[in-house]
Amino acid sequence: MGVADSSFRIERKMNSVGRSLSSFFAALALSLVPAFAADTPHHHAQEAQPGKPKIELPANPRDLVQRAIENQLKNTTRQQYSTWKEKDVKPKGTSVRQLVETPNGVLGRTIEKDGHPLTPEEVLAEDARVNRLLDPEQMKAKAKEQKEDEDRTLKMLHAIPDAFIFTYAEKTKAPNGDELVHITFEPNPDFDPPSRECLVFEGMRGDMFVDATETQLAKIDGTLFKDVTIGWGILGRLDKGGRFVVEQQEVYKDHWDQTHMILDFVGKALIFKTVKIKEESTAWDFHPVEKMDVKSALSFLKTKDGGGATGISEAVK
Repeated sequence: MGVADSSFRIERKMNSVGRSLSSFFAALALSLVPAFAADTPHHHAQEAQPGKPKIELPANPRDLVQRAIENQLKNTTRQQYSTWKEKDVKPKGTSVRQLVETPNGVLGRTIEKDGHPLTPEEVLAEDARVNRLLDPEQMKAKAKEQKEDEDRTLKMLHAIPDAFIFTYAEKTKAPNGDELVHITFEPNPDFDPPSRECLVFEGMRGDMFVDATETQLAKIDGTLFKDVTIGWGILGRLDKGGRFVVEQQEVYKDHWDQTHMILDFVGKALIFKTVKIKEESTAWDFHPVEKMDVKSALSFLKTKDGGGATGISEAVK
């Protein structure tokens, strides 16, 4: 996998650091209305809603972003384990997987392909694939890869408050009544990328939505406004126009997770290899589960009722 490709694995995990910023998906209905005056120097008070606390926004939007990032990082260290369904749309086809978190990493089992349940032959092939994880060496390799993904994501999350210049734009309401604050971001010319992955921030601008009631990241929509090169273009390049969208929400009480993600990038890795990343994922049907070892988790996935997956996936198209 090329450097340019691996730089964007963040989006695959953005919740627990998402699956990145990942968290997170089902699109939020954001109907924006003007709210903030650009020259207002004091805190911005918002009206409290029934059952919701009064929100005081810091004068500097960077401070709100910093607090949301801190909470995002806390999400990654939680001890809560979940199961959920995830629909992945890629050029080669569409699939739905049942996933479950364990102390050893996230395990998944495909339950649908291209809008149809698996055939008996496909079920047998999927059984064989997931059963390989009973081999300690296979699981160790998977856990190592997931840990590397998470480490990259953490580096990028830590860098976000310093990587951009933030400006308050507008506000709206989430479907649950929480205050959503719209913040635009542009590259900070004084930012010194602490890692190779963070170089991408130098060519990115976009919009961020923070749930100010919970101080959680609700959505990030970033676009490359110029080509981004790594190692003078020798190691990799991402082309202008690339875009990512990551959304997350409270999927059950006190638990935020990634519900929607869009990745659309084109570039080069090691000069000659073309990198094309085009995919969309939607996650739903989150539930808490007990802590499980690998064997128990695989048994859970095999017996978990995937019935209705086709109907549900049609609903999230």
